[in-house]
Amino acid sequence: MLLLSGFVYCLFPAPGSAAQPRSHILMIDPAHGGEDMGVIADKLREKDLTMKLALLVRQEGEKAGNLKVQLTRSGDTGMTIAERIKAVGAARPDCLISLHVNAGFGKKAAGYEVYFPGFGKTVAGGSESAAILKDMERNRHLNDAVRLAQQLQASLEKVFPRKGRGLRDAPSPLLDWLNVPGVVVEIGFASNPGDRSALASEETQQAVARALVRGVQGYFQK
Repeated sequence: MLLLSGFVYCLFPAPGSAAQPRSHILMIDPAHGGEDMGVIADKLREKDLTMKLALLVRQEGEKAGNLKVQLTRSGDTGMTIAERIKAVGAARPDCLISLHVNAGFGKKAAGYEVYFPGFGKTVAGGSESAAILKDMERNRHLNDAVRLAQQLQASLEKVFPRKGRGLRDAPSPLLDWLNVPGVVVEIGFASNPGDRSALASEETQQAVARALVRGVQGYFQK
């Protein structure tokens, strides 16, 4: 009778005992750092803004409960691409967002962009079975990166209505060497007075962090 009760309990868990949602690891790469300032415009420095946004995303991830956020750098330190790749490899995240701030194209260029790694980087595996499997895995990560980019774009649109500049397929010195779904988010143009003013606002920074977390959560709901 006891065994039967246990079997019934497994089939029909008691109220309030529902399985917890799976926890995922999101890695945020705050671009630049240390002597590498990145874009500088007025009082805005790219390395500072990407770091601040990364910390805010980590806070929002903690609130979500099922999202663990790790950073490639947690302070004002310079990192090479190789060091960032090593950090990602050690963390073994489920996905990666590299945060950047855009500039150039005059003062009129504005809005956010989301890049995923170029599909042209995929190398055919030939007849080697191991190479073919590696190539298949690479394609899967690229397809996942596109889905992640789509979710982030939709979420950021709520923060910056009609300011999206579209999804862009481009090579990345960081993402091209990783077997992890990853994207680059250019959060706005420091060279545009309107974007620069918005990005300097703590309210906007918090909204961006929440939007990134929402986008990642949407990506994992697959």
